[in-house]
Amino acid sequence: MPKLNHSTIPDENHVVRRCGHQVIERDLVSNDVIGLFPKSMQLRVDKNEKYLSMNLLEHCSGSKKDRLKAVVAIQRSKAATRLSLQSGIAVIDAKRIRKIGSEHKRTLTVRHTPNSGDVSYSRVSGLPLDNGDELLTAALADEAYQDFMLLYQVDALPE
Repeated sequence: MPKLNHSTIPDENHVVRRCGHQVIERDLVSNDVIGLFPKSMQLRVDKNEKYLSMNLLEHCSGSKKDRLKAVVAIQRSKAATRLSLQSGIAVIDAKRIRKIGSEHKRTLTVRHTPNSGDVSYSRVSGLPLDNGDELLTAALADEAYQDFMLLYQVDALPE
């Protein structure tokens, strides 16, 4: 298969980040989701990551709920094991990612980098490779939480 084109994602488009249950902040009494830990937007240093993996929401067609379901279906198809219904997805617009980076004196790039296994695959590059700027990753996590849903909530969206 020929190499697919990589391109900068326009400001008005959105990327989706899957967040495992361990990076979701919950109220200790009610167990309600109250936020995302900065770790949700950090690189996995032990895996030598250079960028955050995302999916381009606008690559999928239909309404927003159709697109969210399509992204979750893509993520499930690529997962080695069943995704926990207590994990979730966060939607962030590309412009906000770049703006937050700029506010923290970082140039964050948001690129659509499709591959044969995932044509919606995208990435955010420019984060510190040692996760040394927790204020940056906390700001990204706070932004991500603004449009966040658990997988069981995505599954329950009406057709």
